[in-house]
Amino acid sequence: MKFETINNTLCRMVEPEPLTDKAQFPCVVRLIQDDSPMGRYNQSYSEYRYGVRLGCCMLPIIATHIAKNGVVNDIEWDVNRYEIIGYPVVDGSAEWALWQMMQGKWVVHEKAYPCHIHCNVVTWSNDETPPLFTVQLPSRWLSDNLLYSGWQLYEPQPEPQPAYAVGDDVEVNVNGEMKQGKLVRFCSADFMQDNTDAFVLHDFFGRWYGYHRVADITRKLDPSEVRVKIGCLEGTVERHDGNPQHWFKLRSSEYNYALISIDMLDTPTRELVESLLRAQEEK
Repeated sequence: MKFETINNTLCRMVEPEPLTDKAQFPCVVRLIQDDSPMGRYNQSYSEYRYGVRLGCCMLPIIATHIAKNGVVNDIEWDVNRYEIIGYPVVDGSAEWALWQMMQGKWVVHEKAYPCHIHCNVVTWSNDETPPLFTVQLPSRWLSDNLLYSGWQLYEPQPEPQPAYAVGDDVEVNVNGEMKQGKLVRFCSADFMQDNTDAFVLHDFFGRWYGYHRVADITRKLDPSEVRVKIGCLEGTVERHDGNPQHWFKLRSSEYNYALISIDMLDTPTRELVESLLRAQEEK
């Protein structure tokens, strides 16, 4: 299978055959140039027309019609002097798809698997991620798909990333009340009466909240948004600029915060506070 660009148009080339008024148009034609009498006549013809020697016009052209007077594209040379050497390729056609594959690209059709040429055979995948191959020669593939149009370049879509993962700090709407916690694990829908996807949520100290619907998660929390309870105080944590190794701020609002010594915290609270501070610094 051979393709060439003729007059800025991609064309599938074929073995030369005489041009007649029953030809499929448009087609790529040229003046006959073999050793036949017509071929020899074309090659030896040297008359100038419009200041151009005919021999300079032996290059292929795309024929769109044969006029009533028997000439091609209203050019003065008659149809008997031409031969067909190819056909323009229509974007989205099977020929176009084959040419794209020959350039090393994947193509896809809405009713076909993604296809690619590998080592002179057409291979295709029944999965979103090539290659899971069966094989077929390009000529056979083209004959099987010649009547199909609608091919396009195949652009693999990136795998969708899950919105939430185990270990995420999330906010959950529990019957209208917003709760924060750590997503411990996902579980089957059997745990929920309406068979929706579920997950297990712990608070930040490992106490069990129970099962919740994934749809009830309102957002993933940034480390600076996690609220920590220390005694009667509650707020987000941040480093204290004055003595960051031993003190931190527990901020309840934009203007109100308390300075608390890290050394005064119990072990679970200290581990939580230090992990949140580290996560903020890593971001």
